[in-house]
Amino acid sequence: MPNCPVCATEYIKETVEFCSTCGWDLTPWPQRSKLSKTYLNKEQVRLQWAKQMWESARDRQNWSVRFDELQAQLQQSAIDRTYLQSQLEWVLYRLEQLNPELISSTLLRLEEKIGAIPDQTPALSEVGMDYRQLTKLLETGKWRKADEHTWEILLQIALRQEEGWLSPTDIDNLPCTDLRTIDQLWQHHSSGRFGLSVQQQVWESAGSEYTELCDRIGWRVKNNWKYYEELSFSNNSPPRTSPYNP
Repeated sequence: MPNCPVCATEYIKETVEFCSTCGWDLTPWPQRSKLSKTYLNKEQVRLQWAKQMWESARDRQNWSVRFDELQAQLQQSAIDRTYLQSQLEWVLYRLEQLNPELISSTLLRLEEKIGAIPDQTPALSEVGMDYRQLTKLLETGKWRKADEHTWEILLQIALRQEEGWLSPTDIDNLPCTDLRTIDQLWQHHSSGRFGLSVQQQVWESAGSEYTELCDRIGWRVKNNWKYYEELSFSNNSPPRTSPYNP
């Protein structure tokens, strides 16, 4: 069976006039000898435009489905937390009446269940970036590996993996949602010690002077610049050191 030239949906020839999926006109053209070259060129341009619009609409639909899934996960988490909280209050009330000695152990079990439910929505990205690996590295305190992975993420988002560096224009074009996600992950897992916004605060307090910034966060010591290998990545390293952006 032939396929729609726009969305590739199969159809039975000479039984339909329009595509059931995208609505494209499927009626056969007259004999080509009767069509002018100008008309054929215009039709070809129109077909290419229709294909692009169809692909764009399909992409928007896919992103919409993904957004709905994330919203559903968030709503379910909120429902679960509300339910467990109500159960906690009821159990506390009953225990106070019956056996106060059981309050401590019951509280511990319920708090563990509540704590196992995520407090936040999954890490968000405008470009579909997966932040699970970065989250895992930060959760386990592997700061250097997390720092290196953060740089890989920035290069991937900017489509600069081959070049291995970012220009000022590349940095300006980085999506705000992803930068916010990276910053929140670093701040959350370092208890506010590391993060992009933390560095921004130091930058402003340093009067927007790059060398002063580097002195304050340990990238330069006594007028001597440190190599990346010399930087300390630990809970004892200077606040605001990470993530490091070469």
